[in-house]
Amino acid sequence: MQDSIKIIDALRVAKGEVVAIVGAGGKTSLMFALANALPKPVCLTTTTKLGYQEGIGFFPHQLYSEAMRIESETFEPVGAQMITNPTDESGQKWLGLLPEQASRLIQICREKGVICLIEVDGARRCSLKAPAAWEPVIPARTDWVAVVVGLSVIGKTLREGVVFRPELFSALTGCSLGAPIQIKHILRMLNHPEGGLKGVPPGSRVVAVFNQADAYALSAGERAVIQETLSSRYSAALLTALRSNPTRCEALSSIL
Repeated sequence: MQDSIKIIDALRVAKGEVVAIVGAGGKTSLMFALANALPKPVCLTTTTKLGYQEGIGFFPHQLYSEAMRIESETFEPVGAQMITNPTDESGQKWLGLLPEQASRLIQICREKGVICLIEVDGARRCSLKAPAAWEPVIPARTDWVAVVVGLSVIGKTLREGVVFRPELFSALTGCSLGAPIQIKHILRMLNHPEGGLKGVPPGSRVVAVFNQADAYALSAGERAVIQETLSSRYSAALLTALRSNPTRCEALSSIL
């Protein structure tokens, strides 16, 4: 990355605000990076499934039923707190919150000035995806929507295992199945109302996060196209390498 800045200077999240994280290629890494960098307290949660070790290995974990047992009176997170439902039948995944549970948690976080980070869709460990008809379910009172894409897919062929739901991605972007994925296809997906902008509540600030900068180096031309293409709808476009440098990013377009 070129002129890097702190990720919390790019995403200026205030106390009590909600950040919904969608897409593929680093959603959980972004949530964890923000949780570590933002002023505390911070609440982390998901409406999809979360790996067992991810749920307990990085932040104190609490079940939603325990956190909400006596409503907001007992919910006083210190530092960063992960909240989920119990594990699924396999015991390998924590279940995410139901929409009404997420809304209640967000309401309490707002009342107490707690930043809420919420992962709202899955990608089956792919670095790029197209959303299905039922997703993402972004809470109505969301301040920031971070749309994550993984740059490691550029140059790879559009197929299962590389892109989650490749047929849908093809329909949104014009990239044929089996054809190499280019930055123009990712940008078409990001700008499409049924792609990166799907389900974004009115008034939410939208940020594109181009992760995996350590796997693919954007050219000067690609950087210019990103800035030109996304500037009308996205508050900012950020370049990150969250696994190797989770505290820093590069601003590819203006930051509001």
